[in-house]
Amino acid sequence: MAVVPLENPTPIELEEVTQPMLSAGSFVDYELYLDRITKDQVTFNALTTIEPTGGAIEESVLGGGLSFQTNELLSDLSVKGKSGSIVKVTTFMKFQSSDNSSTADLTLELFAGSSKVASHTEELGDPCRGLLDGCGFSSFNFDLVLDLDENGDSILVDDGSRLRLEISADASCEGSSGPLSSCVLDLAHSGKIGNGYSLIEIRANALAGSQVRMHEVGDGWSETEKTEWSPTHRVENRKIQLTVDVRDAFGRSDIDSVSVNIDKPNTANPAFTHEFTNNELKLDNEGLVGNITFAYDSGIASGEYPLNLTITDAQGNEVIYNHPQGVKFLEHDLFIEFPPSQIPKLLVAPGQTSSVQFSVLHTGSVASELSVEMELQQSLPSGWSDPNWDSPGGYTLSGGGSSVNPILTIQAPEDLSTLSDNYQIIIEAYAFSTSGVDSGDQVRKVSIPLEVEKVNQFGPPQIDVYDDVEQQKQIFASDRPELYNENLSHYIDYDKVGDFYMSISNVGFDDDSYRIRIQEIEPGWTFKFLVNGTGTELVEQGIDSLTPIIGQGEKLIVKVEVYPPIDRDADDISLVRLSVTSDNSVEEVFTTPVVWTVHRTYGIVGEVISDSDGGVLGQIGPVAPGSTVTYNVRITDSTLEAGTTNWVIKNPAALQRNIDNDPAYATWLYEITDIEGNIALVAPLAGGQYIDVEVEVTIRQQVQAGLHVVYLQIAEEPDGDEEPRYFDLPLTIEVAEEVVPGNLIVEQKSQTSRIASGQTIDIEYRIDNLNNVEVDVVISVKSPAGWDATLDSGEIISFTLDAFSSEDFSMQITAPEKVKNGQIVEFELTVTPTNYQECTDALCYIQKPTFEFKTESSGLLNSIMSEIEDPEPTTLVLFLSVLVLGGFGLYRRGQNKMKAQMFAAMVDPSTLEVLESEEGGLEESSIVPEEPEEEEFDDIELELIELETLDDES
Repeated sequence: MAVVPLENPTPIELEEVTQPMLSAGSFVDYELYLDRITKDQVTFNALTTIEPTGGAIEESVLGGGLSFQTNELLSDLSVKGKSGSIVKVTTFMKFQSSDNSSTADLTLELFAGSSKVASHTEELGDPCRGLLDGCGFSSFNFDLVLDLDENGDSILVDDGSRLRLEISADASCEGSSGPLSSCVLDLAHSGKIGNGYSLIEIRANALAGSQVRMHEVGDGWSETEKTEWSPTHRVENRKIQLTVDVRDAFGRSDIDSVSVNIDKPNTANPAFTHEFTNNELKLDNEGLVGNITFAYDSGIASGEYPLNLTITDAQGNEVIYNHPQGVKFLEHDLFIEFPPSQIPKLLVAPGQTSSVQFSVLHTGSVASELSVEMELQQSLPSGWSDPNWDSPGGYTLSGGGSSVNPILTIQAPEDLSTLSDNYQIIIEAYAFSTSGVDSGDQVRKVSIPLEVEKVNQFGPPQIDVYDDVEQQKQIFASDRPELYNENLSHYIDYDKVGDFYMSISNVGFDDDSYRIRIQEIEPGWTFKFLVNGTGTELVEQGIDSLTPIIGQGEKLIVKVEVYPPIDRDADDISLVRLSVTSDNSVEEVFTTPVVWTVHRTYGIVGEVISDSDGGVLGQIGPVAPGSTVTYNVRITDSTLEAGTTNWVIKNPAALQRNIDNDPAYATWLYEITDIEGNIALVAPLAGGQYIDVEVEVTIRQQVQAGLHVVYLQIAEEPDGDEEPRYFDLPLTIEVAEEVVPGNLIVEQKSQTSRIASGQTIDIEYRIDNLNNVEVDVVISVKSPAGWDATLDSGEIISFTLDAFSSEDFSMQITAPEKVKNGQIVEFELTVTPTNYQECTDALCYIQKPTFEFKTESSGLLNSIMSEIEDPEPTTLVLFLSVLVLGGFGLYRRGQNKMKAQMFAAMVDPSTLEVLESEEGGLEESSIVPEEPEEEEFDDIELELIELETLDDES
């Protein structure tokens, strides 16, 4: 709903809405004490707004000097002098020397971050001479003049920087020697010295970053402020959320108190004041934030109410920040909506007359009377009738809190084909003042969008379900079912009745009644349907409950009473599934399904208030196998008993219900701890009390993808014969699908002997799916040339493998008619998951395992012929070796024959001539010497060979 304030009569100009300016912080006096503090186990000298409470510390400023600094500032800090540009420094110091003529040059420097902004050097004289002079600490006052810009009156210390004071000195007595010589210049700080402290005095705006804002309840800090409020609105609209954000540049420790005030107009009397307690403020980046709700009374006087934030710091400074606009309660205001019994739509049908009702409420001052006129913001399309209001002359609202219900009537044309599905018109209500200085002026205008929807004579009803009588906690909407988790439990104590409120809206053009039928409910659960308000039970017709007639565009609230089962063995959790069907429709069936979940309890309730993925409460995922998830669970004793009951928190691994659902749940790791990290075993609670625990669940690596529900049981310690009360809280984890390349494993089950020629053998295999999802697999085989292979007697085989399951199959191998003995043959299987056929260099789901088999060949002839037809490399090498050896033998024989001829010629030259004349030599038998000569030849031949060998080696 849009609300536009009017300052002048029409025409109206809408002004740009701007955020209020930040409050400008006031300058106040600060004393920054020179102190020694410990923070994060580190001790250092500091400038602090907190008055020291310990004993004074004495340190020498000679040599390296001393440095005192603030913590890192949490916001920009503007610093002025205590008086104009003068920063006053008070120090308690002791100057002691054995030489009363000694002097010391004391230097004080003030830094803003790394920039020096003031310095002062002063000569100290007349030192005391030791114990006989009663040396003590004296007060020294110095003025440091800030180095300001020409037009500036302050220096700026940036957010995150520090304000730092450095004190150092050089004394003329330094380096003096002698048994009674002394040279001391000490500073006393970090405690009270006499009646004072070592400190510096400045003026600063440390709280300048603080603000107060106003919103509707539930709005965040950054959302647009609502500064105009209606004096006589409904109670839920008369709540102002006041939010404070207190930022002190010096830190949380400098803030003493925080309060907000809304003052009445032109008077110091507050309409509302509130001082925040420590529990109402929370630490946020070293600042304090919190909110409080001001529920003002109906009829509060109109006018402008100043809003201010008051902060008191640790030194008693009170800083007040005025909101730049304050709270404005309007004298003239309107609110327009649809009545509870009216659906927020104008339902139209060809040539038919439609009507819709509005509710207009005067929410301004009780003393202001208004005249209201209703109009359409735009003209209707051609063919539509003029809009008719039930009171054409307007409506009168006598004062704040009064209301009227205007009715708009429109006749639609016969042809609605040009009407878009999301057609919308704007209804405007103009308010005119009838008295006072604004009499006759338009003082307010409000508007509301109205959807125009084409409908049939009858249609499926629109259903909304709530689990509270105020109808604020919706658990189901038929037009937006995705917004609600149908499995979310809605609790009913075992001896109580669960009340739910079902809104049935007639979105058909004619009046209609509806049949309610229970489609699904666990045994033992029962229902009763009543008209809300009257308590009249719906008429039962067989298995249906029939509603009264619901007018076109109207809705009926049906109270659904749900009774849990008496039997303890009945299911505690049940899905409620209803159907609501048009009763008057004859030609078509118009049905709307309705679903939600009920949960029987026994005085103890466990609820997931947050979990590790931030989605639907109680349901985490999808997560990878092996993940750890966490649930933050609130356990509440829902009884009214005053005594304490010990509720045992059972480990889900030991709960029989979980083991029965899936034995693997018992192997998961569960850790249940309280908010302090201690193991939580028992929750001692009285009625209405609760405890928060964290449940950490680590799932195993081998877990099937999908939804897994484990139950966390909280049970009463057994006492006597009565069955202990308990509550089972479902914790849902969705495990993501994980398909990994190489996770389809094929193994050979049967052992095989060697394969002979022409033989067919059958080998058993198993394929294992190590993925956590079902996988469809196709397997094919590639065989060597001349061999034949089939899978279960076919070319391919397919399986649907459940997650972490296996299947057996066989491969038939047939050898060719001739095989070699001992040959290795390789068969390649191709395993293709049909839903994961990607195969790249980086990622490939297709697997190609290989399996080898060895052949044998029986019979000498078969072996020889196999080797001849397809020789092995070793056979070829052997054959070549035989040829080489045979050739070498023939060569040696020729060589020996030649040598014999040459020897014969040497013994008898005529022999050579005879040989030559015969052109080819004599027959071997004609030149072979007699036996004694042959032996001599052999000896000579051996000698020749030996000589050749010696020549070769030489």
